[in-house]
Amino acid sequence: MALSVNAKKGLVFGIGAALLVIGCVIGGVWLVIVASILEAQMGLTGTSTSFSLWEETPVPMYIEVYFFDWINAAEFQQNPHNVTPAFAEMGPYVFSEHHSKVNIAWNPNNTVTFQQIRRWHFVPERSNGTLRDEVTNINTIAVTVEYMIRHMNPMVQIVVDALVKSLEPMFVTKTVGQLMFEGYEDELLNITARLNISDFQVPFDKFGWFYPRNNSPTYDGVFNMHTGTDDIHVLGMMDAWNYEQNPPYYDGQCSRITGSTGELLPPVENLDKIGLFAPEICSSLELVKSDNSISRYGLEGYKFYGDDSVFDNGTKYPEKRCFCAKGQLLGTADISASVEECVPSGVRGISKCRFGAPAFVSFPHFYQADPSYVSNIIGLNPSQDLHEFYLAVEPYTGIPLEVKARMQINLLLRPYKNSKLFKDVPRVMVPILWFTQSVELTPDLADLAKLLVKLPAIGLTIFFGLAGIGALLIVSGIVITLRNGWEGEEGDKLLGHESSSFVTPIVRNVNGDNNEERKITTDEED
Repeated sequence: MALSVNAKKGLVFGIGAALLVIGCVIGGVWLVIVASILEAQMGLTGTSTSFSLWEETPVPMYIEVYFFDWINAAEFQQNPHNVTPAFAEMGPYVFSEHHSKVNIAWNPNNTVTFQQIRRWHFVPERSNGTLRDEVTNINTIAVTVEYMIRHMNPMVQIVVDALVKSLEPMFVTKTVGQLMFEGYEDELLNITARLNISDFQVPFDKFGWFYPRNNSPTYDGVFNMHTGTDDIHVLGMMDAWNYEQNPPYYDGQCSRITGSTGELLPPVENLDKIGLFAPEICSSLELVKSDNSISRYGLEGYKFYGDDSVFDNGTKYPEKRCFCAKGQLLGTADISASVEECVPSGVRGISKCRFGAPAFVSFPHFYQADPSYVSNIIGLNPSQDLHEFYLAVEPYTGIPLEVKARMQINLLLRPYKNSKLFKDVPRVMVPILWFTQSVELTPDLADLAKLLVKLPAIGLTIFFGLAGIGALLIVSGIVITLRNGWEGEEGDKLLGHESSSFVTPIVRNVNGDNNEERKITTDEED
């Protein structure tokens, strides 16, 4: 049955209006839907996509370690004020790295408490050297003991220093394996442990820069982190560490636990800075957004990097002064003075965090640090390409595209009035090792990120498509109506003007003569 003119009009206008309304509704609520999808998938729950990416390391991770070999140690010991310390870089010694979260507890305030196990395995084919390579550098244990007793009773200093002098050399030569994860025994370490002095409470039976971190669920501490289920913009942000929001390692705002552990990040599209919490240094790092971007697997990422404010101590940025108050003291030129000074900008003291050792962290080769650090020694050449700390983040999802986390461990060598071993040494920041922790996006994770990134565009495409078709139908219907161009039930087409002035149908003669035809005109004869 043929549709009436009004039915056809109603059908066209109805379909057009429906498509237009549906398109506008989708366009209006799609971003809300996408935000809900993003929160459901990226917010951390026991069943979310982000949980599987967070609980076990989903991407290849490596740590490249470089050691500094003190190549003129003997000459320096003989004439410390006239011989400039010289170093040769060894490595890299490459280890694969894997993280596992354990003892996971979900909290009613939308945070999760957990510990993590980190596992490292040596990768000889990626390394330049073996774990049996020997490295010579300053004796960390001897330097630490002298630093820890510097403010004690002079008699205690004399007794302990005599012990140091009899047991410890100024320099030690150990293998890379010992200095990393194996550790090595030391008689002075054993004696101080047996004395049970409160200031010498080092909870390890050996010394090694990464001992006993491998496979330890307790070394990195207890983390409390926002899940992002109530607000995606706090996803992965630390709330407390070892059950404290302000651990006692620094003063003021410098003690505040902020930032992410780096494995889960919120969307960063509106951020100029991001924070990273590093348990190794008991504090956070603040990275700033670069004008440059980084592309991986067709995904564009914002680059955040460490500038000269990261390890400042108030010299350039007054708000960083609180990093000098505890543990970041160099000592004055007068070794008998009781007042100590802050070190130049570019290193952060972690003495309180590392059992009293005069340890400082910086960027590799003192990149972004005061030039005096490099000028006081030989063999270091800071370079942005080699030593910059940065990560690239897909802004919409917060998924890291690439990470190059680079830091250097240093020891403060300085004179002590009552020390036979270190009384005549100059003040110098001794580089020990530096490392790059590398993480790169995998194709599978890139595909997931691409899907999440494309969701807003998919909604807009549907919106414009449906709304466009709907609008076109409505406009077409209006135009045809105005031109009286709808087809009637009888099949006659009204084309918007008078019908033809005449019609010439052919009819047969009523008499049956097939050969005779008459033309009937509709015009009146004059």
